Amino acid sequence: MIVCYPSVEERARLQDFLRLIKPISVGVQLIGFVFWGAAWWLAEPGYRYVTWHLVLLACCVALSIAGSCTTRFLSFFSIVSVWLLCLGFSMLMAQSPDREVWAVAMSVIVSVVGAPLFYRPSLAALVSAGAWLIMGRGEWVGTPHGLDSGWTLLMPCGTIMMGLLMNTIFAALHRESLRLRQELEQLAYRDVLTGMANRRKLLADLQHLHEQQRLGEGCFLMIDIDDFKKINDDFGHAAGDLALQRVAVVLREVALDNVSGRLGGEEFGIMLMGGGTAHAQSMAERIIGQVRGIRIEGRLVTVSVGISGVGRHRAASELMREADVALYEAKRMGKNRFALHGAA
Repeated sequence: MIVCYPSVEERARLQDFLRLIKPISVGVQLIGFVFWGAAWWLAEPGYRYVTWHLVLLACCVALSIAGSCTTRFLSFFSIVSVWLLCLGFSMLMAQSPDREVWAVAMSVIVSVVGAPLFYRPSLAALVSAGAWLIMGRGEWVGTPHGLDSGWTLLMPCGTIMMGLLMNTIFAALHRESLRLRQELEQLAYRDVLTGMANRRKLLADLQHLHEQQRLGEGCFLMIDIDDFKKINDDFGHAAGDLALQRVAVVLREVALDNVSGRLGGEEFGIMLMGGGTAHAQSMAERIIGQVRGIRIEGRLVTVSVGISGVGRHRAASELMREADVALYEAKRMGKNRFALHGAA
């Protein structure tokens, strides 16, 4: 058996769709519930209903709407709510001599309005077909007095197809909207040259970790390419860009799941989430060793690293300031090395 798993992009679209469509779907269900209650209240006085049947149905609809509010399996409860409401309207219309007219109108409304509220066209078609069958009490809704029976099938087929078209268009628009949003996020939070998080994103992530008190025994590493200006002056900015890109590759491999990014110019930052200063020094040695293997136009590239102290309950700005002081000390001692803030 072949099992197909959704791609990362498709999972992201599903999550985004559920987040955006949930309040709309719940709102539509509530509006339908209110209109059903209004139809019950406005029914002709001569119509006779079994009250406890309608009350029981109202409770079931309310529970289904509550399920839509509290669970991420939105489609299941949305389908149940729509079908229960269709059953409720069908029960009310059963007393009317113009039942077929009202049933057709309500089925068209459900097919068209409900179509964009489902993630897949198959779900929209299922809901629409169910609405027509429920309104028709097990069959397609017929015409008054049984006339024009040859046309009876055209109305449900046409509205279901229209619903599928609307669902497809809505899904395509949502897919394009998500793609454009992701591109904007890349521009806003990614450094175009190196592909790493930019300064804005790095600072935001550090602030978020600090607010959640997740810095723990972490340390902040500030990395600076030594004599970067000379690379630009001697070989041009293209060589400088290449140096930045190759150093960024090393840092991404070393940082793994830790927060990292480009602070600006030739400076980078890595926030280690644990391990204390011993782990930070080991990481700094690894970075320095791996970068030392990079050559640009035959010239060896090196970096200096400044390490802040343990980050427990300390602001990100303080960690960065101390790492910057330590970086200056590493530069003063001859570059191509690391320094720990506060070390004797």
